[in-house]
Amino acid sequence: MTNRSRSYRRTVAAACSGALLLVSLAGGCKPPARNEFAPPPPQEVLVQTPTPRQVTRYLQYTGITEASETVELRARVQGFLEKVNFAPGQMVKKGDVLFVIDQRPFKLEVDKAKAALAAARADLLAAENDAKVATELATSGAGSDIDRILKVAKRDASKAAVASTEAAVANAELDLSYCTVTSPLDGLIGKNMVDTGNLVGRSDATLLATVVANKPIFANIDAAEADTLPIRRSNQEALAAGKIKPGQTADGKWRVVEMGLSDQDGYPITGRIDYVEPSLNAASGTIRIRTRFENENGFLLPGQFTRIRVPVEQLDTMVLPEASVLSDQSGRFVMVVDDKNIVGIKRVKTGPVIDNQIAILSGLTTSDRVITTGIQKARPGSPVTPKPAGAPAAGAAARPAPEKK
Repeated sequence: MTNRSRSYRRTVAAACSGALLLVSLAGGCKPPARNEFAPPPPQEVLVQTPTPRQVTRYLQYTGITEASETVELRARVQGFLEKVNFAPGQMVKKGDVLFVIDQRPFKLEVDKAKAALAAARADLLAAENDAKVATELATSGAGSDIDRILKVAKRDASKAAVASTEAAVANAELDLSYCTVTSPLDGLIGKNMVDTGNLVGRSDATLLATVVANKPIFANIDAAEADTLPIRRSNQEALAAGKIKPGQTADGKWRVVEMGLSDQDGYPITGRIDYVEPSLNAASGTIRIRTRFENENGFLLPGQFTRIRVPVEQLDTMVLPEASVLSDQSGRFVMVVDDKNIVGIKRVKTGPVIDNQIAILSGLTTSDRVITTGIQKARPGSPVTPKPAGAPAAGAAARPAPEKK
């Protein structure tokens, strides 16, 4: 073994001894600290206290409009249809001539009846003179009572004949008037069911057209018994005394209703209750109520689908943003934050929605902090960082100030 080999072995041994010494020294020192989990900060949510507000409680229904009057125009005499004086769908006025049936046969009947009446009146005049002479002769003894009786009887028969022919004239004139079919009301007329040249009224009263009045217009709603019972109970004494009618709030004052069409937001059309049926439908448990709308511009037509609401009472309550109220199988609820910033749940009873604000009828106080934004981040029993609704969120970048020029 050479000197060089011995020197290399000594160097390796010295290095190993140094490494062992470092390991033993390190074993005597405190070990480094381990990494520990740091929980994230509580989620940030926006909260709002309920706002006191007076709201109106409504009963809401759907309805179908119907004409206030509907008249079927029918032929009351037999004849050929001569004229149709309207365009289908147009507005007609009461008294407008709509159809004309051939009048010539009926004018002849009028002339015939008038001629018979003239003859009957002439016979009556002669019979009256004969009866007068016979009476005078019988009274003076120059004539017989039998002759007087016969002449007076003939006079009375002539009077009856005149009355009969007068009735025949009136009947002929009435039939002649039926040849001109006029509108019995103001309204919209449908299409003519018979064209000119056709025979009408031969075996029955032929339907010619239909006129509907839509000023005013009605809409029927079916109110549930549970909705009407509190109202009827509150008005029971006045109803029993005959001071008001069902559907009225005071003598002569009908309850107001509001209507909205399918393309409208809200209920911009105002009307009133017009009639309440005196009995309930046992099968559905509802009562039929007719509402009336003046429809002065004529826009509403029979058969339109409508939304109708009836204001019932004014409530002093609280409101919250509609989106802050949640629902589950047990009902409606909100998520609140207590004084320790822990999330909880409160069950609420809600009322109508007005301008995206929902009325809270019970379940909250004006001091409750309700989560309005960040609901999806909140969990019941977990802490949160509440901020008033409208405050800037944490970490939001500030808007830079405008540069000075």
